[in-house]
Amino acid sequence: MGFKAGTVAVVGKTNVGKSSFINAVMGRKVVIVSDRPQTTRNRIRCIYNTEGAQVVFVDTPGLHQPVNKLSAHLLKEAFRALAGVDEVVYMVEPTGKVDEYDETVLPRIQALPCPKVLLVNKIDLAKGNELPETLLAYDRLGIFQDLVPISAKRGTNLERALQVIIGHLPEGEPLFPPDLPLPTDRPLEFFVAELIREKIFHLTYQEIPYSTAVVVEEIREREDKPLIEVYATIYVAKDSQKGIVIGAGGQKLKEIGRLARLELEAMLGKKVFLSLQVKVRPKWTEDEKEIVRLTGD
Repeated sequence: MGFKAGTVAVVGKTNVGKSSFINAVMGRKVVIVSDRPQTTRNRIRCIYNTEGAQVVFVDTPGLHQPVNKLSAHLLKEAFRALAGVDEVVYMVEPTGKVDEYDETVLPRIQALPCPKVLLVNKIDLAKGNELPETLLAYDRLGIFQDLVPISAKRGTNLERALQVIIGHLPEGEPLFPPDLPLPTDRPLEFFVAELIREKIFHLTYQEIPYSTAVVVEEIREREDKPLIEVYATIYVAKDSQKGIVIGAGGQKLKEIGRLARLELEAMLGKKVFLSLQVKVRPKWTEDEKEIVRLTGD
């Protein structure tokens, strides 16, 4: 058998664990995760290399019912990611039946001219017969060539999932060089912005995470010392949100910066100076031009 290579879109409802699955397969953090829906805003290609294959996983925004122009933009991004892929991995949870929202989306998946694999994630949370009933329910649809139960959190059955996914890829040359500094098609600036946004998701509440965007203005490596300077701006939609992100005495913003800086230092192997400022862009989540500018696509 020759070398296999291709793009694999990982698709599913919000919060089913798509990003967690990709990070688990990659063996390192490549895409941000949180337990909040709509964490992923962009199509991110993550390049997984083995001796006989290169799998380019495309992490996509979660499928959901749009509530504003930002969420409509995210939904459009998710479906745009399906154009021209070599394979689709659709992810669900073990609920014992076909999810109602999946029923509305799967005809679009079925129409795609490529192999489809179903991953039933979070099997560690399944109760009673929920897992076999879920597998049977989705198998009856006749859409998927393979169905694999997994737990991305616990690493259960990931090797089997990879074997199945690679098995459906076409033979061909690698799509990306195997020695990229980061196993993704995105630049460092994008990764840094995502990391900061992840910390905002973890440390704020209610609507704050969904109303924030992060733009990295500059990354500068010092010549006189092993130090990387990062300057970034956090954008929010209201003045009240700015106060929440900054926190009393600036403590919330300091903690966001501290956590992001520590993770960056571990990843880059160098000391990092991280400067964060917060600005208000009124109603940016309802402005299509601002959405495109602030979400990076």
